[in-house]
Amino acid sequence: MSQVRVLVADEISKNGVEMLKAQGYKVDVRTGLKEDELVKVIKDYDVLVVRSATKATRKVIEASRLKVIGRAGIGVDNIDVDAATERGVLVMNAPSGNVVSTAELTIGLMFALARRITQADASMKRGEWKRKEMKGVQVQGKTLGIIGLGRVGAEVAKKAIALGMTVIAYDPLVSPEVGARLRVRLVTLERLLKDSDFVSLHVPLTPQTKDMIGKNELAMMKKGAMLVNSARGGVVNEDALAEVLEKNTIAGAALDVFASEPPTGSRLLSLPAAVLTPHVGATTNEAQEEVGSEIAEQIIAYLRDNVLKNAVNLPAKLDPELVPYMPLAEKLGTFTSQLGKCSAGKVEVSCMGELARKDTRIIVASVITGMLKPLSEEFSINWINAFAIAKARGIDIVSSTADDAGRFGNLIRVSLQTNGDRVSCAGSLMPDRGPRIVEIDESPVDIVPEGHFLLIAHTDKPGMIGKVGTVLGDSDVNIASMEVARAKPRGPAMMILELDDELQTEVLRKVRKIADLKSAIAIKL
Repeated sequence: MSQVRVLVADEISKNGVEMLKAQGYKVDVRTGLKEDELVKVIKDYDVLVVRSATKATRKVIEASRLKVIGRAGIGVDNIDVDAATERGVLVMNAPSGNVVSTAELTIGLMFALARRITQADASMKRGEWKRKEMKGVQVQGKTLGIIGLGRVGAEVAKKAIALGMTVIAYDPLVSPEVGARLRVRLVTLERLLKDSDFVSLHVPLTPQTKDMIGKNELAMMKKGAMLVNSARGGVVNEDALAEVLEKNTIAGAALDVFASEPPTGSRLLSLPAAVLTPHVGATTNEAQEEVGSEIAEQIIAYLRDNVLKNAVNLPAKLDPELVPYMPLAEKLGTFTSQLGKCSAGKVEVSCMGELARKDTRIIVASVITGMLKPLSEEFSINWINAFAIAKARGIDIVSSTADDAGRFGNLIRVSLQTNGDRVSCAGSLMPDRGPRIVEIDESPVDIVPEGHFLLIAHTDKPGMIGKVGTVLGDSDVNIASMEVARAKPRGPAMMILELDDELQTEVLRKVRKIADLKSAIAIKL
């Protein structure tokens, strides 16, 4: 093998650079490269190391011979992971090094809000002495609501408890046992927003979490409550947040991340109740030292020993006969986790038919990946580390195979159990038709696993379809398709509606008020 060439395109620790050089790699540190500049030089390198500034776009990746892209940090928003996967480029991140720094910033932002530190500082520098106007609140004795109880969320919980706060959390993928171990009470998102004095977000930006805190969610918060987002921009709808701050509906908000960075022109920039920092959660000497060394270690382990750690995408070498089933398995995991709307306790994955003759661990891992990814802060979740992360969250995984897939050539069935409740769905990869969800809670269906859905459990009786259709029509929600799964007439039934657009929270509330309706769940795939 010829000498490995590494391009470090953003600043990382000197120790990380020296570790790479010690392996005999040719390491060039060239920061501040724009896309066109990077395209011109990337063809000469085997490894690209970035932080958050450099963009590893499809154009860059397709112009390269890269084997590895290493992200010194957690988020891979600046890397086109799909393009890398298509080209067989391994993408890995370093998720552990900045946990403490991000958690400490979160606590710092909370204190800044509680004691009006930034406003007091600005006032003093204007020559003012406004002690009464800078009256704040204590954090001891207050309730902190944490949305997302992964690495950073758990670290924030630990620090908040040490400060004498009561901590509650919303994370449907954390078991009650893990919550108890962290001394955190798990609640619904709605209960968290209503009961918390401070709300802190620690989730990634995914289709499921985009704008998860919007107008309706902000309206649930206490008038004196305060919001902190040091996770990802786009998780909070910034226009809705600006509106409630302007109206003093909540007391304040602190953001380290924004939907567009820098947030040029944002209404938040002019609001005294908003404390803003320029995405500095991981910007400490210690964090940069940690993530630089961490990503260097991982790159060396992969190139030298073929050992994978914190890989974000799929490695190139997979059983080609199983690869087509993996997206379906991941969709089934995502679907089931939203269908359950509960803390995961036990997950069962059954692979039947032609799949039974294969090593199905990759299918099971894909299911767990789909289940964990939407609401987890771990950007590196994939089949490589899905089992370890599930174990850390207290989720019991059971897998099985069976030769008989019924009327299907292949079938993947996923069930989720917790506290005596069970939900399930099954899917099949069908010849000439592609992936299909063919079963929900043991009732036959035929759904393409893509888009927005509304699942309604109800009693099968005349007028139910009309009632639901009227509510949706009055709310300008267009139904793309509909089917009803039932075991017998006038018994329990499941109405599955495919919608053209995402269902808004207020519309879902109206649907849930319909008589004889047992449940209504909005699902996004």
